Parts: sequence; C-alpha cells; structure tokens
Amino acid sequence: MTKQEYPFWKPFFALLLLGLLGVISLLFHIVPQIDQMVELFPEMAAIPVSLLIALQLMQTSVLVLIATVVGCLLAPRVGLVSFVYEKAAYGKPILSRLKSQLLLAFALGLAFAIVAIVLDLAFIPFMGEEYLAMEAQDANLFAQLGLGLLYGGITEELLLRWGFMSLLVWLGCLLLRRSGSHPPVVWTAIILSAILFGIGHLPAMATLVPLNTVIIVRTVLLNAIGGVVFGWLFWRRSLEAAMVAHASTHVGFFIVGLLTMAFNLS
Repeated sequence: MTKQEYPFWKPFFALLLLGLLGVISLLFHIVPQIDQMVELFPEMAAIPVSLLIALQLMQTSVLVLIATVVGCLLAPRVGLVSFVYEKAAYGKPILSRLKSQLLLAFALGLAFAIVAIVLDLAFIPFMGEEYLAMEAQDANLFAQLGLGLLYGGITEELLLRWGFMSLLVWLGCLLLRRSGSHPPVVWTAIILSAILFGIGHLPAMATLVPLNTVIIVRTVLLNAIGGVVFGWLFWRRSLEAAMVAHASTHVGFFIVGLLTMAFNLS
C-alpha cells in the first residue's frame, strides 16, 4: 500500500491531544505524592516542586508523542483500528461505530475490576505492614477516578496498545513476512505489552511503599491481566473499545471504594 493510503498528521494531532489530556490529569497523582517522593529520595528536596511536576509531565508527554507517532505509522498497516484515527484521516464516524462495542468493553472492564479486587484481597496477608498501613490511609476516590478515566483510560492505552503493541505486531509480521494481524504474532504482542503495562506501575507503587517481591508480583500480575483484556479488545474491536474498558475498570474501583467507605462509616 502507498503512503497516501495512511494519512499521518491529522490523526497524529487528534490522538496526541487526547493523550495530553490524560497527561494533565497526572496532576491528581503527582501533587499529593510530592512529599512521599521526597521522603523516599531525600536528594529531591533541593529541587523546586514546580520543576519536579514539570519534569514528570514533560517525560510522560514525550513518551505519548513517541507512542502516537509509532501507532499512526504502524497500527493501520497491521489492521489495528482506531476510530479517532479513521475519523481524522478519512472522515469516518466514531460514535455510531463504537456504539456496538460499548457494552462488551464496559462489561469486560467491570469484570476485570472485580477480578483485580478479589486477587488483591488474596495478596493482602502477604504484603507486609507498610503496605497495609498505606492501604488504611484515606484515599481521594474522586481524584483516583479522574486519573483512572483520563490517564488510565486514554494515555496508557495510547502508550501500551496504540504505540507499543502496534510496534510489536508490525515487527512480528515483518520478521515472519506476514501481512495483517497474524494471531500468534498479535497474542505475543498482547502479552508482552501487558507485562510492560504491569511493570510500568511499579515506579508509582514505589513512591507509596518500599517494594518487595510480593508487592512486585502483585502489581505486575494484576495490571498484566488487565493489559491482556485491553489488548484483546484493541485487536478484535478498536483502540477506543480498549479505552472504554480501561476507564470502566476504574469506575468499578470507584464504586467499590464508595461502598467500602460507606460500610466503614456505618
């Protein structure tokens, strides 16, 4: 296929703006965590808070830019779909096409939330006192929801699925001289991107509590399971279906958090 069949700039800017919206939502996470970061890394105390925030936002923004470029160049060539990409590139509708995928995406996201909560409870007895003390602290559920919907649901899907998974599928098809989404190649890409998704949550966890083997295994495993779900949806439905599922997972966490808070107050 010729380059003209895969427009770049308009889809790139459309998806990049979505990703940067999620980056801005990181303020929900970064600002409250500055004190914990300084306690864990005392050498950071000499750096102005505004600079620490700007550096973290800039680092993530660069990663989003790279992932968006990679996805716009490679995802359409291996049959991976984004409705936002196709709207910007070809004028195809988004909502009417996404509508048939919403129920499945939302259901899978909520189902994963339940699985993650159950597995998390199973890990609790082995997590250590510091983790239990961290869990006992009051959390801002609305800030977590905002972060989950925007950064999790949009930005992380651009990074891990649109960027990294698309790259792995393209490389696999190139090595095997296959065209389109060859199932063994795609499943390998789904699993590898899901593992990276899990590993990518370790730095944030490290700002909350010192990491140990159980915490590492729990963090990587739970997020990797979600990564497989979201990756499958990206492959079989669309990037936007994966985004909806990821966002609905955080809706599930939010609902359970509210119920837990209400139960503790009663």
